[in-house]
Amino acid sequence: MNLIKLFEAQRELDQHIIYSKPHLKEEDVLPRKILALQVELGELANEWRGFKFWSEDQDPRRVKRSIAFSDPGGPFEQFTYPLLEEYVDCLHFLISIGIELAVNEKQINREAILARDISITNQFLYLNKAVSGLYWNATQEYANNAQNVWEKVYRNFLLLGSYLEFNSEQVEQAYFDKNQVNHDRQESGY
Repeated sequence: MNLIKLFEAQRELDQHIIYSKPHLKEEDVLPRKILALQVELGELANEWRGFKFWSEDQDPRRVKRSIAFSDPGGPFEQFTYPLLEEYVDCLHFLISIGIELAVNEKQINREAILARDISITNQFLYLNKAVSGLYWNATQEYANNAQNVWEKVYRNFLLLGSYLEFNSEQVEQAYFDKNQVNHDRQESGY
């Protein structure tokens, strides 16, 4: 994954959003971005389904097939990838938070975290705890440690992606696809 390209694209999107919503120029949106990341992690877990001990259906929602209708073409099959889409939504907020914290994407340690012998459920819990820590480190007296904490979150997020069986090429492509959707949404008054 080319993190420099992702940061550039996210900067453009963030600027587009600020331009479309000028009142945000005066607002500290970091707490909202961190909460949004936590919400997206919850949505990702919901599409993963593996924590749903009460359900017989614990298969991840990798592909969703539906029938769509268009005039004059008639019905056609449409495929979406809910698990990957939620993962990429998380990535958008994670990178946006990194930009807000002035993370230098050129200095990020890209060395993968070695897989721990923990369940995906525990990786979600660990990641959520780390995201909460990111907020406290970014806003309190430890602000100078924000890059290190962000990097820890990022690397654990990549580890979660590997547990979910995503490769960097598909994540990057899905990121740019969703980035275009997000730009289009801003143009249409989303």
